[in-house]
Amino acid sequence: MDIDEPTLMLVLGVASITASAMFFTLHASARHIGGVRSWAYACLAVGFAVLLDAPRLVGNWQWASLLFNIPFSVGQALLLAGTAQFVGRRWGKHTLTLLIALAVLLTLAFTLVLPDSALRIFTQTLYQACLNALSAWYLWHHRERQSSRAYGVAAAIFLGEAAAALAQGVFVMISTLPVTYAAPELPLANIVNWAGVLANTLLGNWILFLLVMLRLVRDLQTDAMHDPLTGLLNRRGLRSHINSLLAPGRSLRSLAVLLLDIDHFKALNDRHGHATGDRVLVMMGEVMRGLGSAHVVPCRWGGEEFCFVVDSHSDKSLIELAERARQTFQRTSAAHPGLPSGATVSIGVAAVPVDGSFAFSRLVALADAQLYLAKHGGRNRVCSALDQEALSQD
Repeated sequence: MDIDEPTLMLVLGVASITASAMFFTLHASARHIGGVRSWAYACLAVGFAVLLDAPRLVGNWQWASLLFNIPFSVGQALLLAGTAQFVGRRWGKHTLTLLIALAVLLTLAFTLVLPDSALRIFTQTLYQACLNALSAWYLWHHRERQSSRAYGVAAAIFLGEAAAALAQGVFVMISTLPVTYAAPELPLANIVNWAGVLANTLLGNWILFLLVMLRLVRDLQTDAMHDPLTGLLNRRGLRSHINSLLAPGRSLRSLAVLLLDIDHFKALNDRHGHATGDRVLVMMGEVMRGLGSAHVVPCRWGGEEFCFVVDSHSDKSLIELAERARQTFQRTSAAHPGLPSGATVSIGVAAVPVDGSFAFSRLVALADAQLYLAKHGGRNRVCSALDQEALSQD
């Protein structure tokens, strides 16, 4: 059975409305992901435009043009705004307003003021091509490493849509035939146009849906690997980091661990309350994050215990790192109301060679033994298995 153009438009309109509902549903459960709501409104605007034009009930081509092109162009602007927001680019409301105003002015100019179907189609397709090309650039330039292939496919689809729109406009402008509302005189231009519309509706919307789902999966993985209070790696995240360090092909000669335990934390909680205790934990996380680097990875070990895993070090640098952590934490916590003397931390340091007998649990046990010495040696100090000397500090 032959499918005529109105029927195809009806199907695509329903598909766009369905995609809009899908994005609105995603936004309701993933409000932290930017751009999803803009994509929902974009699909709604495009679906509205296509469904309104599909039956060809409006006999006056000028009114038909206004009812189709304005919401369709608004949808394209919203699609670009959503893409920019999704990849973390700032997108002001004024920019979106200007794009929409430009589309409305172009439609009004070549529909009512200077009625010219060829110029109207060319300006509208050029507008669409520019916006889709910019969306493709955003997706390609800001693609996430874990989902780079999906971002690449999405960018290619948007670039294809831009090329199809631009090709349609060029065909219309170079044609020697008079062009009417939907340009039935130019079947090649219409074929190119429909290829772009199909790519937009049946591929573009679903690849954007896939990107949102991949972002949600990444966020879940991140949450599973990090402590929610301090934002540092938790034990699961640290284990993943250790596995990457010990992966085949890595030339790692030694590994060090610094175990940190906040002194008298239970008494601090009992005296000042859990809110203050949580704030102290957060301050410790901030101090450790400030001292972290590609080779110095901080982690919340559990409760009031924290640790650094260091994969590029000297004995002197490890002691210096421990001392900076100890002193900075006491100074930072002293700025908290109710803790004029600040809180203190005891630190155990250990390092072992990475060879065939290496076991991370043994390294942690060595650091824990030094932490025990620091605790029972008066607290607020660093003890190291590097030289077996306890370094007492004020």
